[in-house]
Amino acid sequence: MPTPRKVAQVAELTDVVSRAEIAISTSYAGMTMAKQTELRTTLRKAGAEMHVVKNTLLRIAADRAGRPEFAQLTEGPTAMVVGFTDMVGVAKALSEFVRANEAATKIAIRNAVVEGRVVDAAYVRDLATVPSREELVARIAGNVIAKVAEFNNLVLATQRKFVGLVEARAKQLEEGAAA
Repeated sequence: MPTPRKVAQVAELTDVVSRAEIAISTSYAGMTMAKQTELRTTLRKAGAEMHVVKNTLLRIAADRAGRPEFAQLTEGPTAMVVGFTDMVGVAKALSEFVRANEAATKIAIRNAVVEGRVVDAAYVRDLATVPSREELVARIAGNVIAKVAEFNNLVLATQRKFVGLVEARAKQLEEGAAA
């Protein structure tokens, strides 16, 4: 018979799983509470949450949410990092934390669910190297503005050349009329 606490945990996990855009499975064994708190703070700034989950409860929640791929995240003691909007920001925040705290903690990225697909740790590390959405938008805007400016300069150069051609022809006609 399930306890009310476990029923509540499954309900919460079902909600999290149903809304998640990215979920990264990590091993957290040997990680101090101070480091867990530091990681949670870092993730919160990136718009993510960390949930230490019981694998059985996560499998039940994945089934109830209609997202069976999340059941594949259950492997040993599991801490699941979940993001709801910015996949790249979540992957970046977690990867940077892991890299910065390699010596102080044994946290490791195992695998992840990204847009409904199960991917490995290498994919998450690659995702962390993608520029942020804001940076990509800025690059595109900069390129568009540069191309518009280039086009404008070409039009102005053509106008200048045409004006020079008309002036040269007018001068030629004046000289021919005077002779």
